[in-house]
Amino acid sequence: MKLLFRGISYNHDPVIVETTNTELEGTYRGVHWKNHPYAKPRHGHGLKQMTYRGIHYVQN
Repeated sequence: MKLLFRGISYNHDPVIVETTNTELEGTYRGVHWKNHPYAKPRHGHGLKQMTYRGIHYVQN
């Protein structure tokens, strides 16, 4: 899909996510909702080594 933003054009290829045929649904505070769970668990980006003001830490 070709998009244009502030005079700059670029191509966008959306990611296709597999879902299951099961449908979860319910009511929360009077509003009806539906959800189709992912077929495969989403992968995180792993652990990140980060630094804030000279302090090193690991973030999930």
